[in-house]
Amino acid sequence: MKIALAILLFCLIIVFIQDWKYRKIHLVLPLVIFTAGFFLIPVESYALGKIALLNILFFLIILGILTLYMSLKSKKFLNPFQHYFGLGDLLFYIAVTPLFALENYNLFFILSLLFAILMQFGLKKLIKEETVPLAGFSALFLFIVILKDYFITFQKITLL
Repeated sequence: MKIALAILLFCLIIVFIQDWKYRKIHLVLPLVIFTAGFFLIPVESYALGKIALLNILFFLIILGILTLYMSLKSKKFLNPFQHYFGLGDLLFYIAVTPLFALENYNLFFILSLLFAILMQFGLKKLIKEETVPLAGFSALFLFIVILKDYFITFQKITLL
């Protein structure tokens, strides 16, 4: 379990570095994060699969609503991956689904978006690109949350 946790934390740092530097993440990283979640969570794989599926459905509904809103606003269909959201962001948010119960996934999703906004404004002078490294900032936020949950078990957010 400690090896899987170390791999997960290492992958989160790599996601942060890659997204910060290149605004891209390697496809293998979300796959490793998703797989590590199944090794880390002490729940039957059937139950964990159900948790992950519910979280994925929630995320896809939010993404669909966002796409619908943007399309209605511009009066034509807008692909969110061309204008507002990266494929790495999508893969990252799907990859972390086994780590949270649905309510806590909602909380993580909202707090990670707020964290990304605060980081973007706080590091405005260091960031030279216009785009936000959402997967990277979310990975950094998850890294902090996992460390908090590992060392302070009161008010845990993750299923770890």
